[in-house]
Parts: sequence; structure tokens; C-alpha cells
Amino acid sequence: MKKVYTFAALSMMLVFSISITAQDTESDFIKVSERKDWGFSISPYAWLAGQSADVGGEKLRQSFNDLSSLTNFGFQLAAQARYKRFILSFDGTYAILGADGGTDLLDVEFSLDQWIIDTKLGYLFYDDIHYKEDEVIAGWSIEGHLGAKYWRNDIGINYALGIGDDPPLVEGELDELQQWWDLMLGVKTRFVLSKRVLLGVGADIGGFGIGNSSNLSWDINYYNTFRITKLINVTAGYRSFNFNRVDGEGEDALETRVRVYGPLLGVSFVL
Repeated sequence: MKKVYTFAALSMMLVFSISITAQDTESDFIKVSERKDWGFSISPYAWLAGQSADVGGEKLRQSFNDLSSLTNFGFQLAAQARYKRFILSFDGTYAILGADGGTDLLDVEFSLDQWIIDTKLGYLFYDDIHYKEDEVIAGWSIEGHLGAKYWRNDIGINYALGIGDDPPLVEGELDELQQWWDLMLGVKTRFVLSKRVLLGVGADIGGFGIGNSSNLSWDINYYNTFRITKLINVTAGYRSFNFNRVDGEGEDALETRVRVYGPLLGVSFVL
């Protein structure tokens, strides 16, 4: 029964999480030799994501509307600091999710407090940004990065088994804390189409079963960034990520496969 409860709670995970919106700053439109040494950006964002989850042999498919209806509170913030060719980025998500469910005999109440923290240190290996007439692409760049993603899921389950308005025959609660780090390696390439339009593609892979980490985690994304002013950019795109992990051992082992996907939209304020 605990596996079923855990599966239901896990199905409420990952309503909003993202790691690319803050990566696109005004400096991406300028050749590195012409930039200021320091740069900083901060970005609120939203990801209109759905998910598919396979947990302990059970399958669940949820749309964005399904997931958003479970969210009682959510806050997301991404930031980036750059010094010359080095880029330090942070992406944080905090969400409180909950739902009531059950049958005529069983009432179940789920709650989930979730933290997702993604930090990366990147290096701009190559950039060639220029603006010439009659050119569709005004330059491109390649960035590699190394980082870690931290997951913390505090799951609470209250249940009661009974008939009608009679006192419950069985009742109780389950609390479970899941937390792990995933080492992540990635690369990103950007294509500058003009002084105001940029296209980007990124990919990350990690986990590798190190310690308590995921067996495998990957993330791919595509995005379009539009430079509105020197201080404001708007980013729209699409993202998909997947993780596969096993919690517990032997008969208590619980295998989890989660894929989250959907369009995204964010605004960056560049300093």
C-alpha cells in the first residue's frame, strides 16, 4: 500500500521547473570581446508542462491542467552571473501541492512540499557574432557547463478506511522525505539571427547512478529569445526532460520513470 501512496504523491511532482529561461541575456547578442567583464540577469518564468510517470509498474499521464489544479503555491526564480567567459547560473523552484481522493471506503489526502535547485558553472568556448547585410545568421556560440541538481520532496499522506459516517476502522498517516543530487553535464549552442532575435538549443545528461542519484537524467530544450530593450528579454520555447531512479532495495525497491514536457515562457531583466 505504501508504494501506491508514494506513486500518487510522486504523480503530483514537477508542475513547474525549468533551467534555461535565465540563460539568455543581453550579452548573448554581443561579441564576447565587446562585452563588459561582468553581467547579471534575473528571470521569473513559467513552464506549461504535462508529464508521464511510470512508478512501480503503475502508469500515469497528466496534462498541464491536471497538474496545475494540484498546485496550492508555487514560486520560481532563475538568475545568472557572468564574468568574461565564465557563467554561474542558479534556478530554484518551490511548490506546495495537494489533493484529496479515494473511494466510498477509503479517503486519502496527499500533500507534497517540493524544492528543485539547479546550479551550473559554464564556460563560453567559442563565439562568432557579427552583423553583415544579407546574412541570415549573424553569429553563433557554444557553451559547456557542469553542475548539480538537487531534489527534495517532502511527502505526507493521511488515510482513513471506513463505511459511511461511522468512525474509521483504520486510519493513519505516512511521511516520507526523498532527496538526492544529480551531477549534470551539458552543452548549449546559440544562433544570433539579428541584434534582437536569438535561437538556442541545449542538452544535459547526468545522474549516472552515483550514490543516491538518478540512474539517468537528461534534459533537452529549444528556445527563442527576443531582445525588447537593453534591460528586458522575452524567451519562449519548448523543453523535455526525463529521469529514471530506483529507491529502496529488494522487495521494497521502487523504480520511477518521469518525463515532463511542454512549452515555456519567461522574462529576463538584465543588469
